[in-house]
Formats: sequence, structure tokens, C-alpha cells
Amino acid sequence: MKRRIGISNRLGCFFRHEGGGALAELAIIFPLLAIMLAAVSEFGRYFQTYTTLSKGTRSAARYLSNHPYTNTEITRATNLVVCGKLVCAGGDELVPGMTAAKVCVDSTGSPKILTVTVRIPHVAGNCGAPHVYQPVFDIGALLGNPTFSLAIPVNPSTTMYYMLD
Repeated sequence: MKRRIGISNRLGCFFRHEGGGALAELAIIFPLLAIMLAAVSEFGRYFQTYTTLSKGTRSAARYLSNHPYTNTEITRATNLVVCGKLVCAGGDELVPGMTAAKVCVDSTGSPKILTVTVRIPHVAGNCGAPHVYQPVFDIGALLGNPTFSLAIPVNPSTTMYYMLD
């Protein structure tokens, strides 16, 4: 009888000992934490891309509203969107993958220009191609579904009144 009590005490010691419980809980919660970290970082990168391009279109529209509406000035305004300077050299892009071909400059009014619009189109058209955000974490590939992707178009637009007569 005494021997039986000794075995049950030893087995009970294993059941009461919780040294590996924290590790098991971490193993359960870690994938959720990793997904949350990836989602927050992707949202931050998308927001930074959108904000950078939005500020670029705003500065280009402001520049064009105060300068003659000529091809030279339109090229300079396009460079403001792409690299933040009036003269752009290769590799100076503010946003990776951004090119001058993705910027549309439109004006309303004829023969007197009333407004100037600088935009990055949502879909490909006669004035440019969309800029598509490229995520670091490709969720579609991780889930085995290539149609589910965070590669979405970024299309800010700014319209300002033309100040010159």
C-alpha cells in the first residue's frame, strides 16, 4: 500500500508542475502575433506610400498653378511627383517603382486655363498607368491563393486653381 502512495505522489508532482505551460501558450499565440505585426507594418508602408505620392501631387499642382502651362513646366511638375525635385535623375524616386509615365497632368478651361489637376490614375488609360503598391508580405502566396493580394493601386489626385492669366 505504501508503494502505491509513493507512485501517485510522484505522478501528481508531474501534473502539478507547470514549467512548460508558458512555452505552450507562446506556441499557440505566436502565429497570431506574427500576423498582427505583418499587418501593422504593411498598413504603415501603404500609408507612407500614399502620403508621399499625395504630397508629390500637391506640390506639383501648386507648382503648375503658379507657372506657365508649357511642356517644360509640365515635365518639371511630373519630376516633383516622382523624385521631389524639378530635375530628376534615375534612382532618385521617392517611392520605389514610381516613374514619370504614371503621372497625369490635366487642365480645364480653354483657351483660359481654370484649374490644373495632377493625379496618378486608378486604371491604365491614355494619360498614364496606375502605381501599384507592392507589399513585403505576400498574403496570397502564404495562403496558397494568388488572387488574394495586398498589391493595390495608389491613386492620389490634387486639383488647384490656375493663378496666372
